[in-house]
Amino acid sequence: MTTVARAWSRVAAGVLLVGVAGCGPNSATTTGGGPAEPKIMAHEAALNATEQQRVEQYWTGQGIAGMAMADRSDAFVQPEWDKGGVIARTVGRIYVTGGQDAACTATVVGTNTVVTAAHCVRTSLPHGSSQTATWDENLYFVPGYRDGQSPHGGFTVRWVHMAEDWQADGNDVAMLEMNPAADGRNVSAVVGAQKIAFGAKPGSPTHQFGYPYTSRVLHCEGPGTRPGGAPQFFRIPCLMGVGSSGGPYVVDLDPAGVGTVVAVNVSSDAAYSYGTALGPVASRLFAQSEHP
Repeated sequence: MTTVARAWSRVAAGVLLVGVAGCGPNSATTTGGGPAEPKIMAHEAALNATEQQRVEQYWTGQGIAGMAMADRSDAFVQPEWDKGGVIARTVGRIYVTGGQDAACTATVVGTNTVVTAAHCVRTSLPHGSSQTATWDENLYFVPGYRDGQSPHGGFTVRWVHMAEDWQADGNDVAMLEMNPAADGRNVSAVVGAQKIAFGAKPGSPTHQFGYPYTSRVLHCEGPGTRPGGAPQFFRIPCLMGVGSSGGPYVVDLDPAGVGTVVAVNVSSDAAYSYGTALGPVASRLFAQSEHP
């Protein structure tokens, strides 16, 4: 079995800030003839018991163990998070197959919703567009992953909610609607959930969490700011690397390990990690995922 690092950009800030919000025909234009809101879509993953069992058997049988062999267990680029709490249970790894096995970072943010980066669950073809990208398969979330173990079990994904033009600046976010555990409990009933905010302002101390192909979740903290002219991004002076994509930027983290997710990590340059700021598109995706 071959593993691969999930595509993740190391970009110069000037390149990162170029782009416009994607538009789609599924929403009305704004008043005054402004651009239409991005079209959002739902993609089915494991809808029935047979599909869910197949995905779980793959990852628990060989997939996770195979990928763990390539994980770093020391010499971390950032220190591991060793304070426990709800954050240690709700941040985890999202595993996928897209020709090869890969993993990103994801976080529980709703009753049955996990947030990550869109590029973690859909793979771009060389020189291709958002629409021609391939959908990854066998999505499996392990909250609180540590040292090759799944202390709270794993969860298959029912639906993937994301913008059709997910490669546009500000749209690289996906909400994963999870299937319940075998005992019928939602993922949040098993591990808890982080709060989530859409349109949060920068300025607060910001925590970044991620699994950059490491055996434990890593953490760093710094001032969260918006790059000049790019309100669709948060940035933090903290570098992790491939595998940390989709990891949360958390503000107002309390002693119990509960905070508010305001962005998901998508790229970096030599000085900063950049996250897609959760805004109106993410809000629509979250509402779609959390539907009754």
